[in-house]
Amino acid sequence: RGVTALEFALVLPPFLLLTVGLAEVAMIGLAQTSLDFAVTETARQIRTGEAQNNGWSASEIENRICDKFDDFLVVDCASNISIDVRHFSSFVDASNNLAAPIDNGQFDPSGLGYAPGVASDIVVVRAYYRWDVLTPMFERVFGNLSNGDRILVSTMMFRTEPYG
Repeated sequence: RGVTALEFALVLPPFLLLTVGLAEVAMIGLAQTSLDFAVTETARQIRTGEAQNNGWSASEIENRICDKFDDFLVVDCASNISIDVRHFSSFVDASNNLAAPIDNGQFDPSGLGYAPGVASDIVVVRAYYRWDVLTPMFERVFGNLSNGDRILVSTMMFRTEPYG
């Protein structure tokens, strides 16, 4: 009888850790999918020229992404989201001039900006969300920053419509 309790006590902590870790993986996947959806829906407003014609600012775009992102998850989107919207003259320029804002394991939003361009421009919309990894000892597995947090990234690249 004592052996069974001892075996259970030895097996329970790793089992619970793996179960919680699996739940964290599922939450990260849901968050990534939700961020992709939010960026796709919001980028449509830039692609059609609605954002440019209405003079939307970077904070307005962030708010719209957060509104869509918060549909499925209860997260603190406003303080953890950063966006980068840039226009380019060609797809080659866009692919050659987009570096990740992670330097030495730190997220550096200083190079991010908001320039949605005009009709028929090539635009890249990127959203970065800082996800706090909650599962103990899984920061090294899930995190891509030196403090154990994970940056979720969603990117849309398109040519804006010839709106007028």
